Amino acid sequence: MSNDLNETDPGQETVDPEEVEKQYAAAFDKQTDPLGQYSKKFQRLPDPFEFFITNVLHNRGSITDDDTLLHYRRTYDQWREHVDAITDGRHPACPTPKHVQRFIEWRRDIHGNSRQTIKGKLSRLSQAYEYWQQKSMFPHPPDWNPIELGRKETTLGENSNKDYHDLSLSELQLQFSHITNIRRRAIIGAQLKEGLRAGEECNLRISEIHISHQELQKQYPELGTHPAIGDKKDVLYIPHDRDGNKSSNPRLLPIDEELRWLLLRHLLTRPQVDEPWVFLSKRTFTKMVPQGVNKEWKEAFHPKYAETDDSAPITSHYGRHWFSSYWRLVEGLEREHVQYMRGDRVQPLDDFPDSIDDYLHPNYDLIESAYRQNIFKLNISLEHSQLD
Repeated sequence: MSNDLNETDPGQETVDPEEVEKQYAAAFDKQTDPLGQYSKKFQRLPDPFEFFITNVLHNRGSITDDDTLLHYRRTYDQWREHVDAITDGRHPACPTPKHVQRFIEWRRDIHGNSRQTIKGKLSRLSQAYEYWQQKSMFPHPPDWNPIELGRKETTLGENSNKDYHDLSLSELQLQFSHITNIRRRAIIGAQLKEGLRAGEECNLRISEIHISHQELQKQYPELGTHPAIGDKKDVLYIPHDRDGNKSSNPRLLPIDEELRWLLLRHLLTRPQVDEPWVFLSKRTFTKMVPQGVNKEWKEAFHPKYAETDDSAPITSHYGRHWFSSYWRLVEGLEREHVQYMRGDRVQPLDDFPDSIDDYLHPNYDLIESAYRQNIFKLNISLEHSQLD
């Protein structure tokens, strides 16, 4: 008998679950994707999620506070963003269990949502779906719920409050030094240096970063032209009202010498395509999606910093975690200044003046000096002779 563990046991066959489902469907004259045929029709109709919110939530006695409605709307916005990112025009009201599984993985692995948080999101999605099932004008089969099926067929994550690996600055510098890919270094470096969410990084436009470099400005005439930047140099701007950004407030952030170098090298070697985004998908040269950001982190930090019994894996959210911990715990920066740099809500939005410039630039002016003097170093070798 062979001891080769790579040898396939002839008595065992690799089972493709999707293929088996197709076989069952064919045998019993059923569909594996009963809602796919309705997707285009839904594109031309009013939003069914808003229909559910208006007809059910606004008339439900227990759903009266704005925070609860905000949770529902945020979940539905995240679901729309997810379906739009992984499909070509599929309407979010017409999912398959596979779409739901990938949504769970996105929230679990990329955004670090807890098991309880994911359960809450799935419950809100399922409530809308079950309502459509009950309404006679909707095509959703009463005996088929892809939300619940996706939930049953995917792990929501462990019930744990694991902390991230406790990397010292020297350990982070060492790990970063092993990254040789120019694009990957810029993606990870930007999240570490600026505390960006994965969605914010994907949404970053060339017009929203300013880099002092004559050749780069010739190559990208739109560089740093967003009105919020004004005459400020070596900064980036993160709006709060763009799908996927999830920030409460817009913000300007300084670009230090190391990040300037990383972005400079990336943009000078970036494919010259007619796309406004700083970071592009490697496969399509269009806008990158958050899953692509997380993939770069995994390439850089796994398996050394994968999940252990005691620590959560290092994924794209780690940059935001490191950024926040550094400024609050190491540098002792005042909470409201850290909140500004993270894009968190510092005060009710209604308290802000009408003009963005009235509060955006003053907040930036308060943090710029402290940032430029105290931002941690990744020990990047700055080859000025080549790029300056």
